[in-house]
Amino acid sequence: MFKRICISGAMLLAGVCPAMAAADGGRVQHVVIVWLKDHGSQAARQQYIENSRRLGQLPMVLSYQVGTVLTADRAVVDGSYDVGIVATFENEQALQDYLAHPEHRKVIEESLKPLVEKAVVYDFKESN
Repeated sequence: MFKRICISGAMLLAGVCPAMAAADGGRVQHVVIVWLKDHGSQAARQQYIENSRRLGQLPMVLSYQVGTVLTADRAVVDGSYDVGIVATFENEQALQDYLAHPEHRKVIEESLKPLVEKAVVYDFKESN
């Protein structure tokens, strides 16, 4: 019985710890909005998306989402871009490590930058 309680307690704590890490406000969101040289081209958007997915495999990336613009009829929504990316990191240092990583630099310079007309980046730290 004691063993079962200990195992149950350990499982409960394992589930709570990630929530506590997120609750401390330390996670960082790296948002990239991209306008392509071949603006509006589905083929160019897909090429950018496929090339960028390698960045989500880097060890410091907790999550990585990439997709195309979602058009909306609300005036507040900017639908002028082609591709958006949201990458999540445990903290600011992990983001800095990502930006300095040789594979990140290589993918940006060789595979993504040649496709890009303009990019805007928003980095923010989560808060409670």
